[in-house]
Amino acid sequence: MLYWLLVFIGFIILLVASNFLLKFLKQHGIKINRWVWAAASFLVVIIPKVIFPKMGTPVTIVLLAFCGVFAINFMTEQHQWMIDKKI
Repeated sequence: MLYWLLVFIGFIILLVASNFLLKFLKQHGIKINRWVWAAASFLVVIIPKVIFPKMGTPVTIVLLAFCGVFAINFMTEQHQWMIDKKI
């Protein structure tokens, strides 16, 4: 039970961080293509693991957090694109 509560709280934190990041970028006139977010969500984990195969656990956790933020940004931008295109 506690595990799922921590996962839920972690997801909410990632969602809030993603929304703040997107809002900050839009306020400064920076528009990042949704596919860049999709690629970044995978590459932020894959590239460091290939270069440094024996990374410490704290570094891996930070990279996975970035992966989560980028993935949520992709889903948010994809949803907004679908609303704008009326798909």
